[in-house]
Amino acid sequence: MMPETTNSPTWRSRLPQTKAGMALGAAGIALVLGAAGCSTGSPAGPASAAKMSTDTINTVLTSDPTTFDPAAVQNNDDYTVNRLLFDTLVRRDANNKIVGDLATDWKVTPTQGIFTIRKGSTCSDGTPVTAEVVANSLKHFAAPETKSNFRNLTFGTGTAAISSDAAAGTVTINLSQPWTDLLQGMSLHASGIVCPAGLKDPKALKTGDAPGAFSGPFTLAKHEHGVKYTFSLRQDYDAWPKYATALSGALPATINAAVNANSSSVANQLLTGTVDIANLTTKDMDRFKADQGYGTAKFPIASYYVMFNERPGHPFTDTTLRQSVAKAIRQQAFNQAASGGLGELYTSFASPGVPCANTDASILIKENTVEAKPKLTGLKVNMEGAQVFGPNGAANTYVSEALRAAGADVKLNNVDVATWSTDLTQKPDSWDITVMAAINAGGTMNGALSTMVGTPAEKGGLNWGGAENSAVVGLSEKAMTQTDESQRCGTFQQAQQIMISDAHAVPMSSMPAQATTRSGFSMQVLNGQADASTMRITK
Repeated sequence: MMPETTNSPTWRSRLPQTKAGMALGAAGIALVLGAAGCSTGSPAGPASAAKMSTDTINTVLTSDPTTFDPAAVQNNDDYTVNRLLFDTLVRRDANNKIVGDLATDWKVTPTQGIFTIRKGSTCSDGTPVTAEVVANSLKHFAAPETKSNFRNLTFGTGTAAISSDAAAGTVTINLSQPWTDLLQGMSLHASGIVCPAGLKDPKALKTGDAPGAFSGPFTLAKHEHGVKYTFSLRQDYDAWPKYATALSGALPATINAAVNANSSSVANQLLTGTVDIANLTTKDMDRFKADQGYGTAKFPIASYYVMFNERPGHPFTDTTLRQSVAKAIRQQAFNQAASGGLGELYTSFASPGVPCANTDASILIKENTVEAKPKLTGLKVNMEGAQVFGPNGAANTYVSEALRAAGADVKLNNVDVATWSTDLTQKPDSWDITVMAAINAGGTMNGALSTMVGTPAEKGGLNWGGAENSAVVGLSEKAMTQTDESQRCGTFQQAQQIMISDAHAVPMSSMPAQATTRSGFSMQVLNGQADASTMRITK
């Protein structure tokens, strides 16, 4: 997709309209991986697995899920298991086109959404998925006491009144303030529909020990913390999303997801056949070629940027110190450390495919270590990073070394991704700076902004940085009332200029990933996200 240029700074153009006439989010590319890299045909039912060479798919998680409650998801491993266990009202097909999942029809305006619920769907304990069941789950998601990080991203900052009509089979969401991303929000992992058994026992829902909680195609059959998670196909399930291109191949009766954060080890397992499908994020992806029988597709799984803890008492409440950090870091060197140079250098904390993402490189803070040193010399900095950001956390190591070279006294703590996400959101005094790899699940500018503006994470928001950034919040809320594309993008451009010029975020690069499958297996990648629920056996 080419950028649209006007008299304002450059931004990315919007994409086609949904049923309700709402503009959709970021561009996407639909890939189905297999032995030859593509697959088409009709979806195969559970029984057809008996005709295949196996009925099991072995895949990988980089860490233990932090939760099995959709409303509380935090990271990519949470997203992966969520798609197996829970359905949403709608899903995003290629090019972000909204298609039905539990909803068969919808009418959406900036202040209201009416969704017709699919007939015949059931929970994993046989309970019918009625409009009331859906409404109660969404009420749990929207409730302030749930403190879902994705609540405001879905419903906006106002109140959300959710009701059901049993006779009509509909769920209605009324918003007190306009929010044009409501429909996109109903595709987010966090909006996954939890069945009554899960809402009745929130603790068991969180740990995956509520067997009747699941509305999706699989159940959690077994979980061994730090070792493996096993999922079983529901034989009674027939509520697959209505993708434009049907998936071919057989559904696995069992999915084994081992916990392994070492990309080289996972690559070796793919080569030896002990893993069938995995996402690789390092140079190990180059070890697999289509002509050797592997299905491969590279995609930007996340946006890398440096972000700060801007809560009182931390050094980076000071704008000049944040700007000095930006001057001490080289994008190219970061990209080399993080991915061996395979990533794309970014001009925003939002990926280029996000509507209204900045493409004007002139607003980036330029590298200038001479100016950075006087400000950073002697500054004590606690940095925490995830080990999966580059080989053994190389992205974090690069940033810490660049700051040390500029005179800062940096203590780096490289941890697994579950510890990292938990510490940054629940232990806000434990860190000053981090490398963020943001997965923008909804493909929207609000999603890209959400980790740095609005309500802090410890108060139930999605803002890991802690500073509200009220000026940017105001611009975001203004954009959500603007139905004119050029006006909305102009407003979001102002927001990005504030975030980048004041160094609330220091854009780096894409986090490249490669969905990799052995011969005989496939998986679909849409809009920069691999979907575990689309894994299939093809021979």
